[in-house]
Amino acid sequence: MSVVEVVAMTGEPDDRFARGIATAMDLFSGSPTLPRFPVPDEIDADWNGFSVSTVMGDVWSRPGLDAKHRSMITIALLTATHKPEQLKAYVSIGLNQGLTRSQICEVILHTSVYAGFPAAIEGFRIASKVFGEYDAAATPDAT
Repeated sequence: MSVVEVVAMTGEPDDRFARGIATAMDLFSGSPTLPRFPVPDEIDADWNGFSVSTVMGDVWSRPGLDAKHRSMITIALLTATHKPEQLKAYVSIGLNQGLTRSQICEVILHTSVYAGFPAAIEGFRIASKVFGEYDAAATPDAT
């Protein structure tokens, strides 16, 4: 779903939503794909408005931590709590914010000590998938 579609579904953007959209556009610029987390049609517009306003507008746009540090924290937490679809999105954000692949791997490795080896193995699987998507997007089509 595009930003325009979300705005059309939720009505005129308020300050929180507008700040959230601006933050999301910055965080996901350069991503080969934008995350889309499916929810029932009955709540789609409300959920998108709420989540963009809260996650991006209220939290990610706060002063105090830069996007790289927020990315590292979020990657660790999503690895620890086994949230693979969200982890995929935030590994992408981390790359877009200048984290290196090695730094992302170090965050996941560090998480293994506190959240367990199975969580880290899944985190590495997701990171590898995102890295592959970035590589594929950077490689010109050979056909």
